[in-house]
Amino acid sequence: MAGGRLAAAVSHAGGLGLIGGGYGDEAWLDKEFAAAGSARVGCGFITWSLATRPHLLDRVLERQPAALMLSFGSPAPFAAHIREARVPIICQVQSMLHAREALDVGADVVVAQGKEAGGHSGHRSTFTLVPEIADLLAKKAPETLLVAAGGVGDGRALAAALLLGADGVLVGTRFIAMQSPLRRADSRRLSSPPMAIRRSRPQPSTLPATIVGRQTNSSRAC
Repeated sequence: MAGGRLAAAVSHAGGLGLIGGGYGDEAWLDKEFAAAGSARVGCGFITWSLATRPHLLDRVLERQPAALMLSFGSPAPFAAHIREARVPIICQVQSMLHAREALDVGADVVVAQGKEAGGHSGHRSTFTLVPEIADLLAKKAPETLLVAAGGVGDGRALAAALLLGADGVLVGTRFIAMQSPLRRADSRRLSSPPMAIRRSRPQPSTLPATIVGRQTNSSRAC
């Protein structure tokens, strides 16, 4: 995940760097925000994990981040609090259902994440999800920005995303080649099976339907 150094480098280069706070604790967040220095950076949380430690949200909001991103779970329990802090809300979504939930809470930016993203997304591809959400935003919330994610690793992918209707892109896995992302040392060994590199932190035994992209009756959520 991105720490403060990488987030700062992205922001200094003209983008918006996000510290990956999904599984962080207070000390970890303090350390990475300090590493970002004076750079204007945001922070992203895995929503279902944040729900188990909601005090971390206040810890980050005290720093007035450039934006707060929520991924994998309903943003509803946290959106109003983020809005009260006058921090822009970014919602990462994996289906049309998720996109509508993001609009319902007043997201400033919607990230349409296709299944090409780093191993934990939904069932829609970036190529089909982005234009459909672009049409939804044009109709329902034209002031909301759309960002494409999933399989974006170079200028060609950026150009394609813009043609599909996105306003920009979110790049994640591509930065694994950098020295500054925080990760296990073995994650750069190309010989390691992708599923063998797993977090040691506990995961929910069952994921909410809106996370995995399926409704409780097993029909596709789209």
